[in-house]
Amino acid sequence: MHLIEEHYYTINKSFLKMLGIWPHNKSRFILLQRILITFVTVTYISMQWSIFITAECTMPLFVKTMIRSYPFAIIVMKYFIFMFKSEAIKNMHYQIQQDWKLLRNKLESKIIQQYAHEGQLCTLFIFSFISFILVLVTVIQFLPNILDVILPLDEPRPRRLLVTAEYFIVKTNDKYYYTRVFHELVFLTMCASMIFATATQLLTFAFHSFGMFKIASHRIKYSIEESILHVQKFGKEYTMCKTIMHAVTAHRRAMEFSNIFISCFNAPYCVMAILGIISLSISLYGLIEAATISKSMENLVICFISVIGHLVYIFVASYVGQKIIDYNNDLFKLAYNTSWYLMPVSSQKLILFLMQKTSRDFYFMIGLIFVAKMESSTTLMNAALSYVAVMYSCVQK
Repeated sequence: MHLIEEHYYTINKSFLKMLGIWPHNKSRFILLQRILITFVTVTYISMQWSIFITAECTMPLFVKTMIRSYPFAIIVMKYFIFMFKSEAIKNMHYQIQQDWKLLRNKLESKIIQQYAHEGQLCTLFIFSFISFILVLVTVIQFLPNILDVILPLDEPRPRRLLVTAEYFIVKTNDKYYYTRVFHELVFLTMCASMIFATATQLLTFAFHSFGMFKIASHRIKYSIEESILHVQKFGKEYTMCKTIMHAVTAHRRAMEFSNIFISCFNAPYCVMAILGIISLSISLYGLIEAATISKSMENLVICFISVIGHLVYIFVASYVGQKIIDYNNDLFKLAYNTSWYLMPVSSQKLILFLMQKTSRDFYFMIGLIFVAKMESSTTLMNAALSYVAVMYSCVQK
């Protein structure tokens, strides 16, 4: 990326490089990185699901296993999507670079920098939150060992993995406990890095779209009005046409970037959205089951964290889509409220063209199924609750 904007994306770039999915990386070891990460994550998830081979498959076991494995499977799928969409992601990086170079004045640079900075703050917040969760999980995993030192009992407290996996070894054999814990923590760290790197990259693209729509709004609100009021009559028509064309260009580039963003992740994220609703339904059912039937505090906490994670992801995706809709609608209102009646006829035709473009609904459509807006988050949650009701009724029978 260009040196001006590169520092806003340093953290995200570092994690994408570490995972081998930075699209500009020409290193020879990128294939080795991908193979190693894929091997660790896929084998661990397979070991989680292999418990159905060694134990009788019951509804409680199914729910317990899926709560601890299904979200990780979706995260790994997201990693594969970024791996195979590297060229499209690279093109979006180039477009961001070009957009920064096409800014016309310091105020526009300040606008795009403000949104890049907001994206950077979100990245730092997500990094801090995920780091806190990893530390918390590590402490909980070693809590029996810590309590045995602080408050020892006659016998050592039972120790088990939080993210269970089938190793096909004798259950009572504690010889490989720390090896299994190390394997678990490496797996969790990789998955946490995946969700952080991919989610913050998508947020980076979203905030850049926000910035470009805001620049288009700025060009309509200030540049056009300034041209109407302060430009001399001689040459006014040329200046007005040029100013409106700059506003149209900014809007077009904002829509182009958003359309590339949508087309790149449309089909795979449609599948992920469906799988995500299934995962949320299982987590909600597990939460109800842990609170009312098994009364297991461990399962209750894990299910609660899983549900919150799903809801936050749905809310953020819906919020980003809603912001895009709002920015496009604001452009239409600004164009409509300009002093168009003071413009030359040729400029009035251009402003009419801009109004026609912005009057059309523009939104993120995921796989021709979901429209990314706040109402959709409620619809998805209602669908998840419906599936929970079906699961609960099947178990009661």
